[in-house]
Amino acid sequence: MIILLPPSESKTPHDHGDPLSLDQLCFPELTQDRAHMCDTLMEISSRERGWEELGVSERLVPEVERNTELFTTSAGPAINTYTGVLYTALDASTVTHEDWLDTVFISSALFGVVNARDRIPAYRYSMTPKLATWWKKRLSPVLDDVWAAEVVVDCRSGAYRRAWPGTNTLPVQVVTETNGVRKTVSHNAKHTRGLVARHLLNRDGDMPTTPEDVVSALKEAFTVEYDHPQITIVV
Repeated sequence: MIILLPPSESKTPHDHGDPLSLDQLCFPELTQDRAHMCDTLMEISSRERGWEELGVSERLVPEVERNTELFTTSAGPAINTYTGVLYTALDASTVTHEDWLDTVFISSALFGVVNARDRIPAYRYSMTPKLATWWKKRLSPVLDDVWAAEVVVDCRSGAYRRAWPGTNTLPVQVVTETNGVRKTVSHNAKHTRGLVARHLLNRDGDMPTTPEDVVSALKEAFTVEYDHPQITIVV
């Protein structure tokens, strides 16, 4: 089983530790592509109005300036770099099966995909449709092969799914139901997906290896509906 998470817009800088080393990230086949993206982001971020080109507000200029130091600032585990609602709900520091974090991967506009334990710096960069198309050409040949025999619990949002649609993913949708009327939730979906990942990493028993195993495991803690490949969590 693979748990595939979205990144967060906000990230926590690391105050100590070695800087980024692309050679130490998962999937070394992507090293040159990651180097290209890092060089591109640093160049854009060094421009006078680079924040506009990155589609962020002027108040985020300090974060954009931090993009120019990708290879000199401290790096830390990706699972601790990304912050926000999903990662608060996941609470990786309290995961029971710590070694199972090796099965957790995070989509990234800058790196394509990273493992939870990969050491990365804080950065500001969002996935655009154009960038998703660029990454899809590079991620598909790698991930389609490496994860061919895996079941992938997909907690990503649409933009990051376009970067690697996959053929064996189980997208996790979150809906609310009131008086028989269902609504898809957005912000709170991140919280629920974080809880989904947390449950799969903390539960007793063997790690799920099939879609049916995943659904059974999630039914231990959630109201779940399964219409292959979609998993729907009703909250």
